[in-house]
Amino acid sequence: MKTKTQVAIIQYSMIAGCVLLIFDYALYPEQFFKFNLLEIALTSLLVVLYAVMHLYNMLLEHKQYYFLTIGIITYLLASTVLFFVGNITTGLSDEFKLLTWNVNSFLIILFQLLIFVEWKKSFSKKALRIYNGRKSNV
Repeated sequence: MKTKTQVAIIQYSMIAGCVLLIFDYALYPEQFFKFNLLEIALTSLLVVLYAVMHLYNMLLEHKQYYFLTIGIITYLLASTVLFFVGNITTGLSDEFKLLTWNVNSFLIILFQLLIFVEWKKSFSKKALRIYNGRKSNV
């Protein structure tokens, strides 16, 4: 992170998130054994917040981990919505339930493709040679 404000936001939000989850699990320990929507929303949205802050920091400089950041934001926002819908759809038809899980599967594949693109751009032999300033035929 580029500024002290961003670091403070991350530190305080992580502490607040942990404290909130500790109280939630202390009050409702049965949530260890089912989908805890508060945990899913809180952790996903905090990671999305951090990824958006990283994306903001990349606006005027080198785009390091750009595709990975976009993948994290896209997948976590969409999957969080799908998990919320998943708990609502328990009384709906099997086709609709299957549709939500198929969309989630597609999002996972998209996320994996973005990770691959980022790896190819950042860590392939050619990218590493250019980054290290070497010109070899390897």
